[in-house]
Amino acid sequence: MQGFRKPALVLLLSFLLVFTLVPGVGQASSKPMMLIDGREVPIALTPVWVGDCLLIPLRPILEEMGAVDLEWDPEEARITWQWEEEEYGLQINNPGALCVGKEIELSQAPLIDQGYTLVPADFLEGTFQVNIKCDYPSRCFEVIGRGGRNGGSKAKRVKKGQQIVDTALKYLGVPYRWGGTGPGGFDCSGFVWYVFRENGIQLPRVSSEIYELGEAVAREELLPGDIVFFEGYRPGPSHGTIYIGDGEFIHSPSEGYCVSICRIDEPEYWAPRYYGARRVIE
Repeated sequence: MQGFRKPALVLLLSFLLVFTLVPGVGQASSKPMMLIDGREVPIALTPVWVGDCLLIPLRPILEEMGAVDLEWDPEEARITWQWEEEEYGLQINNPGALCVGKEIELSQAPLIDQGYTLVPADFLEGTFQVNIKCDYPSRCFEVIGRGGRNGGSKAKRVKKGQQIVDTALKYLGVPYRWGGTGPGGFDCSGFVWYVFRENGIQLPRVSSEIYELGEAVAREELLPGDIVFFEGYRPGPSHGTIYIGDGEFIHSPSEGYCVSICRIDEPEYWAPRYYGARRVIE
C-alpha cells in the first residue's frame, strides 16, 4: 500500500525477547519503549511473534503517523481510521483488511491482547512506508519511518504520481505534432506539460527548463509520475517522458509516431541516451 521532503522520523522499538510457554510466540521481558525523535515513549504492550510473523501494537503507530478518526466497534470487533484522507479498517481474527477502499490479505489476522490490537509488521510497512528490522541475536527490533510524521506527504506524492500516470495513459495513440500541446497532437515536452497541467501542476514548456525543477531522482528510486529525460535531437535533457513504473515510461516520440510506452533499459536506443530524472510532485 499502497510505493510519499526528506525529514526522517525514527521509531525505535528495542526489547529483549524470551519465549513464553505458548509455542511459536515470543515476548519481551523488559518494558517496551519507542524512541521518537530521541524522545522515549513507552508502549503498553510488547510486540509478539506468532510463528514467523511479528505482531506490533497498532495504536501507537497510528498516533505517531497522524491517523485520525480512530474508532473501535466492539460488536464487530473492528477498528477503523483515516490517514491522509483515506479509509482503513481491520477486524480481529480476520486476515482481510480494508486499505484505501480495497480489500487486501494480511500475513496474519490481527489479534487482541490485553485490550490492544496487534497487527502484522509487514502491514504497517506497506501502509505507512516504514522499514521494520529485526536483529535476531540481540532480539532488538527497529522501526524506521521513511518520512516519519511527514510520511503522509510521500503517500500523497505516490497517489498524485499515479493520477498523472492515469492521465497520461488516456492519450496513448495520439499522434506526434511539432509544437503540439493538446489532445490533437503533442510534441515530447508538450505532452509532459499538458498531462501535468491536467493534474494542477504548471511546468515550463521546454524539456531543458523542466529539468531544472524539483529534485533529482536516482534511476533505482523512480516512482510513477517522475519525469525521465533522454538526450534526443541535441545533447542534454532534450526529450522528456513520464515514468509509469516497472522500468517503463510514456512519451510522445517524434514525427510519424504516436504517444506510446517504452522501456528505459531498451538497449538499442533508450538505455544509452538516458540522461536523468526529476521529481516535481510535492
